[in-house]
Amino acid sequence: MKDPGRNLPRAIVLSTLIAVALYCLVTASFAYVLSPSKMAASPLVASDAAQVTLGRAGAGLIAVAIMISTLGSNNGIVLTAARIPYAMARDGVLPARLGDVHPRFLTPVNSLVVQALIAIALALSGTYDQLFTYVIFGEFVFYALSCGAVIRLRQRAPALPRPYRAWGYPLTPIVFIAFATWLVGNTIAEQPRESAVGVALMLAGLPLYWYFGRRLSAISHQRPIATDG
Repeated sequence: MKDPGRNLPRAIVLSTLIAVALYCLVTASFAYVLSPSKMAASPLVASDAAQVTLGRAGAGLIAVAIMISTLGSNNGIVLTAARIPYAMARDGVLPARLGDVHPRFLTPVNSLVVQALIAIALALSGTYDQLFTYVIFGEFVFYALSCGAVIRLRQRAPALPRPYRAWGYPLTPIVFIAFATWLVGNTIAEQPRESAVGVALMLAGLPLYWYFGRRLSAISHQRPIATDG
């Protein structure tokens, strides 16, 4: 990509705006076809709306299209999410085996396998709504922490090269942190059990992180310091 510091943020903003516009248009069409009350009572809004306008064949077609879209989305999530434990292993804060790369496909094979095992265990442990709550709860905790890191880095490393700078800083990250905090707090109030599971899942990784982090720190302190002469 040419000039990623400029073009990547533009692509992200433009694609987000397009997605929001399409989502609003689709939701408005569902409300027009079904009415808001029927939408609230329907577990398959898109299929029900398609059945009203296109018949049973249309409902089936929409269901297949949603399934294909979901698989495509999951494919992107699987490929990117596995890079997180891979990078952490390369940094020495997770087991080194998670940083292994397949010799032929050049993929983080062990990270992908571990991710698959965790996903299977979660899929067998609860309903879709419960899993969705776990994910959204955990994601927004880390989204808020990421925005907080932006503010912290601006304070600790003001001279650090920044090809992309957050628009409206510091207001935009502060507003998002406030929104994420409200969302997490509301989830805790409305769904305390699912929230507790989400917290437990996040805390489950801390022992490994602390162990390997302290081990890395100890190794770093033991390395001899090079001197001239």
